[in-house]
Amino acid sequence: MNLSIITLSFNQAEFLEQTIKSVVSQNYKNIEYLIFDGGSTDGSVEIIKKYAKKYPKIIKWQSKKDKGQVDALNKALKIVTGDVIAYINSDDYYLPGVFQKVVKTFKKNPKTEWLVGNCQVTESRLKWTFTIKHLIPIHQAKFWLNLFNWINQPAVFLRKSLFDQVGLFNQKYHYAFDYDYWLRCSKMSLPVRLKQDLAVFRVHPNSKGSRGYDKQFIEDYQIHVDNNNKIIWRALHWILWKITMITYFFLK
Repeated sequence: MNLSIITLSFNQAEFLEQTIKSVVSQNYKNIEYLIFDGGSTDGSVEIIKKYAKKYPKIIKWQSKKDKGQVDALNKALKIVTGDVIAYINSDDYYLPGVFQKVVKTFKKNPKTEWLVGNCQVTESRLKWTFTIKHLIPIHQAKFWLNLFNWINQPAVFLRKSLFDQVGLFNQKYHYAFDYDYWLRCSKMSLPVRLKQDLAVFRVHPNSKGSRGYDKQFIEDYQIHVDNNNKIIWRALHWILWKITMITYFFLK
């Protein structure tokens, strides 16, 4: 089983090397690694070149201006060849041994189209880390996904066959496009939950989520509206959205 991993990057040299290392150092050989850089000027390209030279059979890369994160992601998805696909941003990283666990799970569950694992969240300045564990019963996954985005993007792996059915990411969205995609995936099938930590999501001042958290919450609600036509779902999501936004504002 071949894995295709995509990393999108723009001026993230501070974290990019750790991201790349977390992919190429996995104890799994059948990897295709696509790094799409948006024309960085902070030394990111030099880091990419260093590892592309060291791992020429694994890494394919480009550095050119794009129309944003979703545009770059869709371009990468059009050329991937793996049986299973995932994308990890250039400020996040995988934990050791993850690919073996993912492949084993897919082989054990041949009808499974996608899986979701636990994700650690870290803040380097304050030096704290905690793990987001999925306690939601998987048979209720779609129900709770209609209320809020409980899926952690760095810990998601999908079969290419599911991507082919669902299609590309919607370029209408810029901050919560993954939520839209999970909702669309859930209409096809439910994910398998892997009760292990797969990746680390990094919180830092320059991340898109930190800089535009208010826009992300607004877009999150719009995505919910676009994907649900029932008033009760919209009302419940709006209440949770408001509570989350207020809480985030005071904790920020």
